[in-house]
Amino acid sequence: MSDPQVSSVPESAQFRNGLVFMLATSLTYLIAPVTYVGVLHATILESLDASDTVANLPEAVYLWVTPIPLLIAWFWPSPKLLRPMLTWAMFVKGAAGAIAALVFAFAPKSFWIPVLLIHPGIIGITGGVQPMCLWELIGRGMTPKMRGLTLGWTYGIGPLFAVLGSCASQLILKGDFLGMLKVTALSPPWSYVLLFGLSCPAMLLSVVLVQMAQVPPLSASESNVKSGVRWHEILQGLRAYFLNPLIMTAAIGFLLTYGGSMIMTNMSLYARETLGEAPEKYAGIQLALRFGFKCVMGFALGWLVTRMHARASMMATTLICIAGIAWALFVPGKWYLLSFGLLGGGELFYVYYLNYIVSCSKPERMRENTAYTNLITVTIGIMPILFGLVSDRFGLQASFVFAITILLMAVILVQTRLPKHPRVADAD
Repeated sequence: MSDPQVSSVPESAQFRNGLVFMLATSLTYLIAPVTYVGVLHATILESLDASDTVANLPEAVYLWVTPIPLLIAWFWPSPKLLRPMLTWAMFVKGAAGAIAALVFAFAPKSFWIPVLLIHPGIIGITGGVQPMCLWELIGRGMTPKMRGLTLGWTYGIGPLFAVLGSCASQLILKGDFLGMLKVTALSPPWSYVLLFGLSCPAMLLSVVLVQMAQVPPLSASESNVKSGVRWHEILQGLRAYFLNPLIMTAAIGFLLTYGGSMIMTNMSLYARETLGEAPEKYAGIQLALRFGFKCVMGFALGWLVTRMHARASMMATTLICIAGIAWALFVPGKWYLLSFGLLGGGELFYVYYLNYIVSCSKPERMRENTAYTNLITVTIGIMPILFGLVSDRFGLQASFVFAITILLMAVILVQTRLPKHPRVADAD
């Protein structure tokens, strides 16, 4: 049966909604060196002689604020707020980049560390609200066929924007990209000013694009939705999530894989030991490889899940993460940089673990279960700090072994406790 709301949206408007989704997502990918908190923030902190523990703090802060977007959804559930909420999220994200750029340009270095901790918090909040609203836009304002086409184009093209942004950041920071392209590098702090500052116009352009979107007319019940928390419905949803054994097993595997993949920052800092140069000189190459491999592996993993079974793609992404860390551990010289490509491809674990959880969910619980899966990632906010502590005490290589151990636990759990094909279980 067709959704009367979706059928009320003309095909031209559906096309515009798809274009907004694709371009807004691609622009976010373009400024990935700034919005994907971890590598760039850590290298700047490392240049300030901060410890490995402090260098990992921005990523931890980013994870600690992940519950806030869900609270926003609980307090302001009305679909009428979709476009205003999306507009403000993008505007605030751009403003945060502009303010950080101004601090790097004109403030003393003593201000830099607080900014490098506050900025990830803002990115974490707005970066949670933005996809939440964009997904609601294409969920409400598109037919399933048009939505499928939009997702295919978005996540096929989007990572290429991230590669472009990463190459540009490498040229800004070092002035050289793999010896193929050379320019005059900007010296700090002006390289940081440019990278963070460019996130502002990218987000302002996204704000303009969002005004093109057309949200379908609201039903009578939706028009009457008021702000505030509906505690009874929230408690019902939590019960359904945590009492579903398949969902909880997949969620634990998801958390273990997510936690192990948090080693990315320490892998970046390892450049000084294995290459004998400052980590920031290779930050752009790391990100280019990270998203380049993600694009290629995205197609391969999509083929795997359709040709085999849902569990296969979960196993594959976790094993790819292990391969990436092992590569960094054993392969010396510049070849070690390929580890960022492997780990970048493995980061698609999010898509396939979430796919399994959604497949185990009743239709009326899918949106909630997706939100709760995002919410529980706050529990792994401690992982970057743990990796930093292990590194400070035992060395960076010891933290790599720690990460591989965590990922192997995820492989064993998924292989032994989850069926190949997910099924809906009664948990209400």
